[in-house]
Amino acid sequence: MKMLRTLNFFLIIGSLGAFSAVAWLVGCGTTKSTNNSGGTVTTSLSDPPVCSTTSVPSGPFSAVWVTVTKVTANTDANAASGDSTSANSKCFLTQLGSKSGLPAGDYQQIRIYLLANDSSSGPSTNNCGTGNGWNCVVDNATGPHELTLPSEAQTGLKIPSGQIAGGKFTIAAGQSADLDIDFNACASIVKAGASGKFLLKPVLHAGEASVNNATIGGTVVDSATGSGIMGAMVLLEQPSTVTGVTEPVDQVVYATTTDASGNFFICPVQGTPGTTTYDVVIAAVQGGVAYNPDIVFSVPVGTTLGNLKLVSEGIGNAGGTLAGQITSAGASGAIAEDVTLQTFTKATPTGGTETEVTIPWLSTNTTQPAALPQNFMTQATANVVSPAVACPASTDCYNYEITLPASAAQVGTFSGGSANLPTPPTTPTNTINYDLLGTVPNATPGCTTSPAIVPTLAVTPATTTPVTVLAFTGCT
Repeated sequence: MKMLRTLNFFLIIGSLGAFSAVAWLVGCGTTKSTNNSGGTVTTSLSDPPVCSTTSVPSGPFSAVWVTVTKVTANTDANAASGDSTSANSKCFLTQLGSKSGLPAGDYQQIRIYLLANDSSSGPSTNNCGTGNGWNCVVDNATGPHELTLPSEAQTGLKIPSGQIAGGKFTIAAGQSADLDIDFNACASIVKAGASGKFLLKPVLHAGEASVNNATIGGTVVDSATGSGIMGAMVLLEQPSTVTGVTEPVDQVVYATTTDASGNFFICPVQGTPGTTTYDVVIAAVQGGVAYNPDIVFSVPVGTTLGNLKLVSEGIGNAGGTLAGQITSAGASGAIAEDVTLQTFTKATPTGGTETEVTIPWLSTNTTQPAALPQNFMTQATANVVSPAVACPASTDCYNYEITLPASAAQVGTFSGGSANLPTPPTTPTNTINYDLLGTVPNATPGCTTSPAIVPTLAVTPATTTPVTVLAFTGCT
């Protein structure tokens, strides 16, 4: 039997907005429910500030606002939008639609519904202002812009069981559970090149925050001074198979940045504590100085890593740069495509297989902020060139520059309660090789790139390394 409960209301969620009766600070805010005959849920909504770096503390956006109209939870992981019946309520994920509480059960799917931008009515306070719809991003340079919503905003932005820590959250009659919704606003915004539109491509996770061992944490410090590094980028990755790449490829699953003391804490993390593992990847730039990346393989869920030391590349070195061009074309000539770029370096865990590990960007002149999890995206769209380099005949193109750590990674494999990183050198090895992959998400089968991957791009501090053109053809 499928069990579904929904709620209908208007609520503005602001990723960086002030907390008030209608605005949620997407961070540590919580709401609590009333416990009657059924089970209840205490929820928090969080947004790791991954589009901020120490070089650009506020990131490219000052706020992301979305208007939620209802939220549903279902015990069937395969439930379609609208399955079962709805019940009205006025609170957000507190009782998930029933003032008498949720029926007991294992809930394997959550859907979040957004108000259409062309809706004639909405909340009494619209933080997007006039002419920007009910969902918007506030660009630091140009102000608010309407967010173009995906079609599933009306059928519910689904958080499937695979994106719920443990695959489900459990409600027992008369009991309560803590639930955290991780809305990664920074990773969910894509600027669509020449059109100037901002697209919402949601990155959502959920989990029972009360299961306090569903976490991975640690502290990132300067190897010379021992001081915490604020704003270091921390990625949790797991290996997968990627077409055109012979080695396993570590893909980003979670991301965060460190606080003022260098601490990071990622929760909830999907998987079985002590059994499920992630590879932890860290990179940083502070005060215009870059650090080497750290890679720790096979870190179990439920681990606190302690101090993780990064080696400074030296005063005046803010990393190295990859610069190149993406082109896209179809049978009849130029055509625009969304192209995902990922940068890898090869590393091998103790007793394991050489792996392509995703390394976060320190900065970029593409339309995306640095160090996005999962969504390293730039668009090859007409007349979008920065710097100004002409597109080849009959193609659209995009010119990019990506700044990365320019010194060799320190690599360890977790065992015996330790990250087992090598003793940091006094000075880093100032060169690192990257492989660069470009893909088109959900592309037609004929849309392919040449070369499939650009290998062995040597990057050194304060230098620019040219990259072979990534040419996508056969696109539609």
